[in-house]
Amino acid sequence: MNTKLLLVAAAAAFATASCSQEKKTETTETTAVPGGEQTTTTTTTTVDTLAYRTSADALANQVAADLKASDAAIKTRLQNAYYTRGRALRDLDTRYATDTTGRYAALKAVNDQTTSEVKTIVDPAQYKTYTASQGTYYEGPYTATVVTTTTTTKPSLGARVGQGSGIKKLENDDDDRKVKYNNGAKIKRSDDGSVKIKRADGTKIKIDEDGNKTVKKGLF
Repeated sequence: MNTKLLLVAAAAAFATASCSQEKKTETTETTAVPGGEQTTTTTTTTVDTLAYRTSADALANQVAADLKASDAAIKTRLQNAYYTRGRALRDLDTRYATDTTGRYAALKAVNDQTTSEVKTIVDPAQYKTYTASQGTYYEGPYTATVVTTTTTTKPSLGARVGQGSGIKKLENDDDDRKVKYNNGAKIKRSDDGSVKIKRADGTKIKIDEDGNKTVKKGLF
């Protein structure tokens, strides 16, 4: 069976499970009685879903505790997501009873659908924690989620003051180190940790050895 068709079938099973809270089956039996008459009896049976609900509630409680999610609405939505997953898995067990390859692909699709649903319920930080521990909540297969973190490197003091104009002159003595830039800016560092800065626009900044900053704007 084509893999795409398997994924579509799994998604359909997931959607069907999420729309129905219980499944009913009807059995019709026709019985002949003396005199040539017939009686018809229809029996409606409701599939017991208590086990799925209990399992979903337990998993939702565990996830909510791990994510420190105290909002009752979040827990309820998690319960529904895991209940839907349980119902979908039951349908897959029936549909792919003899198709190992098909069941694997369909199970992966159901798990990924559940992960996507959880992402809409919790905040980004909680989702990162959730995906990092996903294997402890239920077995795969599922697509590993990679959460990327963007790190911004702050330009150095010289790069900010010089503004890419280049260094014009360097002066070093026993106590001070001075840098002059082509745009007219200057930086003076002393051994006691203090720094004096003159920007290209004339603004003067002094940072003493304790980190206290004084700013004097240029006249123009």
